[in-house]
Amino acid sequence: MSPKLSIVIPTYNMEKWLPVAVESCLAQTEPAIEVIIVNDGSSDASPQIADAYAASDDRVRVVHQENKGLGGARQAGQDAAQGEFITWLDADDFLHEKAAEDMLGVAYRDDVKMVCGNAVVFSDKTFNTRRYFYKEPVAKTTFANPAYWKSKVVWRWILQVDFLKSINLKHPHYKLSQDVCSMYEALTQVGEFSQCGSFFYYFRQDHKSPGNELSREVEHQLAHFCEVKRILVEAETIKPLIKYLMENYFRDIKKIAPRLVGADAHWRERCIDISLEIFDGLQPEWFRDEYLAPELKSTPAMLPLVDALIARDIQAIHAEFDVWRDKGRKVSAPDKDNAFHTMRRRIKAMFKPMSRDARSHLRGYEARASKRLGALWSPKM
Repeated sequence: MSPKLSIVIPTYNMEKWLPVAVESCLAQTEPAIEVIIVNDGSSDASPQIADAYAASDDRVRVVHQENKGLGGARQAGQDAAQGEFITWLDADDFLHEKAAEDMLGVAYRDDVKMVCGNAVVFSDKTFNTRRYFYKEPVAKTTFANPAYWKSKVVWRWILQVDFLKSINLKHPHYKLSQDVCSMYEALTQVGEFSQCGSFFYYFRQDHKSPGNELSREVEHQLAHFCEVKRILVEAETIKPLIKYLMENYFRDIKKIAPRLVGADAHWRERCIDISLEIFDGLQPEWFRDEYLAPELKSTPAMLPLVDALIARDIQAIHAEFDVWRDKGRKVSAPDKDNAFHTMRRRIKAMFKPMSRDARSHLRGYEARASKRLGALWSPKM
C-alpha cells in the first residue's frame, strides 16, 4: 500500500533529538505513512540512529548524502518521497500523534493540494509554551487571504506531491529562510488550500538561534529577499511582497547595520549591492498607505531607505545605513534568563494545559526511543 503521507526529516548532527522526531512519526494514528531520514553528512551518531530505525520499522527509509545544507536535504527527501502528500519535520522537533490523521483528513474532505496546521512552540528548559501564529480552521481559502502572507515555513504544511512535481518546486541553497522561497512558490500557484485547526507540530525553541556570523546573514538571510521578490513579482502578488519587506527586510537591516563597522565594514557594500537588487523595479508608491490599504499600513521609518534604494541614490543609502547603525548602538537589556526567571516559568508551565501536553508527549517519545535504541541513545546525550 502506498503511503498517504511522506514525512521528511533532514538531519545534520542531531543525535540528541532525532529519535524523538522519528518516534513521533511512528506513533501516528494514521498508519499509512513513510519516514524519510536524510542524513546530510552528519559526523555524530545520527547515521547509526537513522539506520537503526530503518532496520526496526519498514516505514522508515534513510538517504545518506554529503552535506548539502538544509535546502539540499529537504530536496533529497522530496525527490525520494513516495507518499500522496509530503511534509518536513525538523530533526529537533516532533509531531502530535494525530498529525497525519488530522491534516490528511482536511485535505481529503476539502479536496485541496495543501493544508496548513497549527504549531506549539516550547522550551526545553521550562516547558513554557506559546501558539505559533495560530489560525482558525478554514476550508478552501487562497493566497489572496492576508492571514496567509505570514505562513512561510514548510513544516506547518502538508503538500500534495503531484502538485509539487507539476510546478517543479525546488528548495534553494540559502542557509537561512530558504523555506520562505519554497512556500511562496507553492502558495502563489496552488489556488485553494485549507487550514486545519489542530496543533499538530511541536517546535523546540531553545537552540534554534542560527548564530550571528555576518557573512551568513548577508549572503543568505539578506540575499534570499531577491528570490522572494522574483517569485512574488512574477505572480503579481505585490502586497504580500511589500509586507514581507517591511517586516523582515527592515528588521534584518536594523540588526545588521550596527555591525558594519571596523573589520566588518567591508560588508556594508555587499549589503547595499544586495539591497539594490531587492528593490530594483519596485515602485515607491507601493510602500505608501494609499496603495497598501485596506490590508496593510506603511512603515514610515523605512520610507527614506526605500526611496533611496529605488532611486539608487548611493549617498542617501549610506546616510540611512548610518542612521540605523547609530540607533542600534544601545545598551543591552538585562539578562532575564537567570535561575529565578527559569523557575518562575517552570512553575507557570505546570498549570498550563498546553505545556503539560508538550511535556507528556516529549517524555513518552523519549521513553519509546530509549527502549527501541538501547545503548545507542539516551535522552541525556
